[in-house]
Amino acid sequence: MADFTRTAEADSLSTSDLAELGAVTGRAVSIYMPTARAGAAVRENPIRAKALIKDAENGLRANGATADQAAEIVRPLVALLEDTEYWQHLADGLAMFAAEGFHRVYRLTIDFPEVAHVSDRLAVLPVVSAAVHQDAFLLLALSQNKVRLFDATFSTLSERDLGSIPSSVEDLEGETTPPPHQQQRFAAGGGGMVHSHGTGAEVGSVQLDKFLRQVAHGVCEVLEPNDRRPVVVATVAEYLPGLREHLDYPHLLDEVVAGNPDTTRPDELHQRAWAIVHPALRARAEAEAARFGDAIGAGRAVAGGGSDILHAARDGRVDTLLLTRRRCTADHGPDDLDAAVGQVLATSGRVVVVDSLPGDLAEGAIPRF
Repeated sequence: MADFTRTAEADSLSTSDLAELGAVTGRAVSIYMPTARAGAAVRENPIRAKALIKDAENGLRANGATADQAAEIVRPLVALLEDTEYWQHLADGLAMFAAEGFHRVYRLTIDFPEVAHVSDRLAVLPVVSAAVHQDAFLLLALSQNKVRLFDATFSTLSERDLGSIPSSVEDLEGETTPPPHQQQRFAAGGGGMVHSHGTGAEVGSVQLDKFLRQVAHGVCEVLEPNDRRPVVVATVAEYLPGLREHLDYPHLLDEVVAGNPDTTRPDELHQRAWAIVHPALRARAEAEAARFGDAIGAGRAVAGGGSDILHAARDGRVDTLLLTRRRCTADHGPDDLDAAVGQVLATSGRVVVVDSLPGDLAEGAIPRF
């Protein structure tokens, strides 16, 4: 049995993982359940999982699998029940997948209903929002005294390694120490000025520019090709123009979490950053829905349901697959749209989750040509 990735709360789920899940065929089990993070209810997590796994095993047998075949498919999930430590570190929901020679388990910050699906494919729609990371953003806490970078979503905040980003102005590459006749004083807001006889302000601005340039270059190294995650900066407002001058990234947001981030708790930084990010993400989703509406008006959209979208995806014709949130619930079993997700991603298409689509459609696709 392969080791399951262990994290403090939630597991990472990428679009590559989603494409892999969407490509699974044959007898397949998809189990979703809510999980308790703490308290007496934690002890109930493996008990409820065991019952759902048994339901799935019975479902496999009811759909033609022999007792041995059904037991073999769910065996990795049954083995996980014995890992006491695993069940002590859960998030809000658990997604378990199994097929012949295949299994994956993800702890996610999604409150799933309790359900087990047995089909000829996996039910992947409920985990799409976790994989496409539409609520993901980067939070850069920036002062001259300390630099921190966080991976964040609506419900999570995780500090990451800085890599080549200087941890402070004193960590700059190259000579940054002022001559002995200069005195550097840092204000409470994290800003600094170098005082000297005649040219101190100029030296201070040069040093600050170098600092912001190295921070910007380090952030660029963190960003992935075709990255669309918004970047929010927690800093004094006057630093943003200098950072923007060196960080050529269209998703660097104009509004900052203002003030000295060194004296602000991470949870407060997260809350204030989300208040800035959320409207930007909502506007982005609305723009995607509007683009689909334009495609409908031009007679280019695929809006005939899951089977038509799957057919277009198999031909590599789907540029963007749009799913409404109501279509991504775990209540219904897998269908053609679950398979279409894998096909779209496998052919370098995009999958987007929106609140609504024109014509009250639940799903749709914009073709490449």
